[in-house]
Amino acid sequence: MRVLFSSTRGAGHLQPLLPYARALAARGHEVAVAAPEEVSAAVRAAGFAHLAFDRPPDAAVEPIWARLNAVLNDEAKAMAIAAGEVFAGVNATTALPKLQLAIGAFRPDLVVRDSVEYASLVAAAVAGVPSARVAVHSPSFEEVLPPFVNAPLDALRERAGLPADDGASLRDEPVFSSFPASLDRLPSSSRMQAPFRARVVEEAPNALAAAWAAADDPRPLVYITFGSIIGGLPHLRSIYRTSLDAVAELPVRALLTTGLGVEAGAFGAIPANVHVEAWVPQRDVLSRAAMLVCHGGSGTVLGGLAAGLPMVIMGIGADQPHNGRLIAAAGAGLALTQPETGALRSAIQTVLGDPELRSQAVRLASEIAAMPTIESAVDVLLRIPSAA
Repeated sequence: MRVLFSSTRGAGHLQPLLPYARALAARGHEVAVAAPEEVSAAVRAAGFAHLAFDRPPDAAVEPIWARLNAVLNDEAKAMAIAAGEVFAGVNATTALPKLQLAIGAFRPDLVVRDSVEYASLVAAAVAGVPSARVAVHSPSFEEVLPPFVNAPLDALRERAGLPADDGASLRDEPVFSSFPASLDRLPSSSRMQAPFRARVVEEAPNALAAAWAAADDPRPLVYITFGSIIGGLPHLRSIYRTSLDAVAELPVRALLTTGLGVEAGAFGAIPANVHVEAWVPQRDVLSRAAMLVCHGGSGTVLGGLAAGLPMVIMGIGADQPHNGRLIAAAGAGLALTQPETGALRSAIQTVLGDPELRSQAVRLASEIAAMPTIESAVDVLLRIPSAA
């Protein structure tokens, strides 16, 4: 079978697709990935052909992001801008022509998309190819999106010569998630599949000699990460300083990762108990950490939970505050609505000192470990074309 995966350019959007792509390729199926040019190196490093499609120029998107940044504290307004205007709007409109060419050239039997890469949904429908999506958010957050994207998707369908369908194509699409069921409900109104464990192989951490990994240091390791993008956004960078100040006087050691491309000294003086790296593989950190401080991105949250780590989430936007609420409701950590030094310091102390929070995180780790593997998900994917 020939399967085309399609993703936006964010690492948190491409990475959830790759386990499915690798598992299909290992079975001998032909796989390619359509995505913007910026992720070509990552796609090729994963071993797949890259079919590039266009993204809107920065000048077209910057005014929209500026309006989004002004309303980050209003989740409904932020969603309308991010989901409706950006992902289902200008991104999808710009991507559609080359995605149609990619589908025509590759001739897939199935299209599998990152759940906010919407142009491939329309391009697949035009070509008569079934599609499925891999949720890059929690199931309940995925259910929030349709009211914000139905209208721009109808406009995109009409542009491509299809009738408007008021979200019917979204509702009919099989959806794959890696969120454990007890952390988030599976919506009965959608075609959300039972959750799958996304890792094909459980990789052991590297034997490191790094200062932050010193085996003879008895202090608990606090892992602080805010993903790969926030470090490059000056208007959000204060969250790093807040985190550094919060742990500076605590009897802990901390590893802060900033993302690539952040200049040295961007956050001011670094406390003696903190080690800063641009990037460290999560598998090398999570098994050594006592807790996680993060922005609540879905990949980071699931990685932390799979390792049984309680966490503090300071959500900045998108699905992050929602994930924070899920973690707090599950009793596996705390969610802060505003990044403030004293509140974060207190939250870290609470998480390190409360065995029940760790117990709930370990419970979720056990649930994740018992979920069906990605091989089971591939079995479901392979049945989609014959059922279409």
